[in-house]
Amino acid sequence: MGKTQHMLWRICLVAMLALALTVTMAVRLLKLQLSVAATESAENKAGTVGKTTLYTQSLGAMRGEILDRYGRPLVTNVVHYDLQFEYPLWNKKTPNETILALFALCDRFDLVYTDDLPLSLLSESYLTDRTGADAIDRRLTAFLEDRGWDTTIEADELIHRLRQHYGVDASLSYEEARRLVGLRYDLDCQSFSAANPFVFLEDVPMELVMLVAEAQDQLPGVRTITSYERIYETEYAAHLLGYMGGIYRDEYEKLKAEGYSLTDRIGKDGAEKAFEPYLRGIDGYRKLRLDSDGRVVEIVGEQAAQAGSNVMLTIDIRLQAVVEQALADQIELMVAEGIEDPEKAQDVGGGAAVVIDIATGDILASASYPTFDVSEFYALYNSLAADPLKPMLNRAVGGIYSPGSIFKMVTSVAGLEQGVITPETIIPDTGVYRYYKDYQPTCWLYTSSYGLTHGDETVVGALRDSCNIFFFDVGRQLGIEQLSAYARAFGFGDYTGIELSGESRGYVASPEAKRKLEGHAWVDGDTLAAAIGQSSNLFTPLQMANYIATLANGGTRYETHLLKYVCAYDYSSVLSASQSVIAGRVEMSDLTYRTVMEGMSEVTENGTAAGAFKNYDIHVGGKTGSAQVASGTANSVFAAFAPFEDPQIAVVVIVEHGGSGNRIAPIARNIFDAYFALNDTIGQ
Repeated sequence: MGKTQHMLWRICLVAMLALALTVTMAVRLLKLQLSVAATESAENKAGTVGKTTLYTQSLGAMRGEILDRYGRPLVTNVVHYDLQFEYPLWNKKTPNETILALFALCDRFDLVYTDDLPLSLLSESYLTDRTGADAIDRRLTAFLEDRGWDTTIEADELIHRLRQHYGVDASLSYEEARRLVGLRYDLDCQSFSAANPFVFLEDVPMELVMLVAEAQDQLPGVRTITSYERIYETEYAAHLLGYMGGIYRDEYEKLKAEGYSLTDRIGKDGAEKAFEPYLRGIDGYRKLRLDSDGRVVEIVGEQAAQAGSNVMLTIDIRLQAVVEQALADQIELMVAEGIEDPEKAQDVGGGAAVVIDIATGDILASASYPTFDVSEFYALYNSLAADPLKPMLNRAVGGIYSPGSIFKMVTSVAGLEQGVITPETIIPDTGVYRYYKDYQPTCWLYTSSYGLTHGDETVVGALRDSCNIFFFDVGRQLGIEQLSAYARAFGFGDYTGIELSGESRGYVASPEAKRKLEGHAWVDGDTLAAAIGQSSNLFTPLQMANYIATLANGGTRYETHLLKYVCAYDYSSVLSASQSVIAGRVEMSDLTYRTVMEGMSEVTENGTAAGAFKNYDIHVGGKTGSAQVASGTANSVFAAFAPFEDPQIAVVVIVEHGGSGNRIAPIARNIFDAYFALNDTIGQ
């Protein structure tokens, strides 16, 4: 069965079930109206008119689904039918008869209501030690105190008191009475009222729904409601999809003006939160006129619920899966290597990887490691919150990192455009940069090889070799103002446009940023560090990926986005489509562009990333980075785009305390393998 056929089959099934339930309820309500009309006619002839009240029933709306860019379901709904007690329709005079009749129906389907009364169903004994150690015990104590009963009451005395309190027929067996008082107890503890309906059983079979509808004479106030369970169809993209949750009281003041009730659930994070206005449906209602006994006199008015719209994201879930797996596999390999080899990094931490469409700003994949199973978010919450690696943090948009040497393309563009260097300018690698007497940083090669240098370097060679000395000198000549201006032109220090909450703006190295972050004044040596992506340069992986995309397409910076389409609830039409928005441009000549691109090609063909990409079938432009941190091993950074001749996607990968950037270049290679293989499949 094809995807479209499957979706249409599911919609039709839900529609048929809903229609059957609606017809049954409509017939029942019509019978009630005719019965009440006859009664009122008799009363009017006798000269009396019964008192009536209006009651509004809420009809819940289905939330929209979330899909990937090709329509693969990511978050869907399963329709459930729940049995709910509604106080205005509830027979307050004979509630026990209603409950016993309902129990009898449920027993036919082996459905048992589980209450919170800590008394055994089989004998007059407690199920807890009554020390008040758990919530069930504390609830019972509060119940007893409210009624002035002894909180140390014995179990047999308690069941006796409850039978009297709730008017239970003496002929009922202990088990029957225990079930009855247990439910009555829960109704009291949960403040069953007109403002607070009570959900009795969830996800009941359709056969029971029909029987309840047919037995309304014996079941006043028992109503079937439609509910929707959110189903996560993928184990990936937890940080992008987000999750649902209840409304906090401090949120309610704002949300109630938008038509939310305190018992509603809303998107709390990720796409569920970002696209809440689209996904949320509009609840319907049915206004009923009730007589003094809670019977329906007439249906005054009604409005059907409107399902929410469906949202298609820009991500390809198949690519997302590859990105998450490649990131996790490489990090776990690096951790294992650290255990086996003391010379390897011992403190490898989390990481992130982002893939962006260079021509549109579409986010094709975004991974954060470690991740979690979003379908079990609340069950796992305590362990997630306690994990020192912070799996709930979306590192791709909320984590900020020094870019290290992948920033050297910013310095290259600025130097070439400002005339500080030309493509032919040679700066010798002296190993130690001695321009300032009080600050003399070194090149990484000089430090790691006991005195070796790269020799004379042009900008292309300096990018290939990641020569610090070359970029120290270019940065010094540019000055921090010009260097910062170009960094900002590439989008650093600003929001990228992604719709998700929790995005960090990061910091562009400057006197102001250093003062804010460190409380110290800027010194000349800070400019040298900033030129190689250190100092107070702190960016998100998403910003870095968008920077590579901007660079690769010749200087057009697009806003990034996760939303692709908004579709009607039945997929019959596209309600809106996202448009690519140009956020800015980096002015660079063709010569500057070709020079920097040549340098990035040299990195993968003959430079620091050649181990992963030399003789690779796809021509890739890239740059490795090793970003120093306050303590521990440097962070690994790798940035790349492909194909080189016609750039389509940009990739950035970061691993905390991973060491050199070439260690994580294989992650990017796996991503390119998957992307182009998937695109070939789609093309075919």
